[in-house]
Amino acid sequence: MHDNEIKPFVGKPVRITLADGRVLAGTLHSHGDEGHGHVHYAVVSDPIKKGGEPVVEMLHGGDQITEIEDASGDPAAVE
Repeated sequence: MHDNEIKPFVGKPVRITLADGRVLAGTLHSHGDEGHGHVHYAVVSDPIKKGGEPVVEMLHGGDQITEIEDASGDPAAVE
């Protein structure tokens, strides 16, 4: 996907399908391209164990994302 398609979802709970078929759910964060041609995205989910660290999946550019949808109604996707 292109960055302009992804941008409206930054800061919100999302469900993302990746090109390899994996599905991620969590809050979408964005970090600038810092001069190397693509934006970094991070999907942040609740810790696996209570009291643990949040789970973060870093994506190097939007081309890894094939589908993105609002998941604000899914408590599992809210950071």
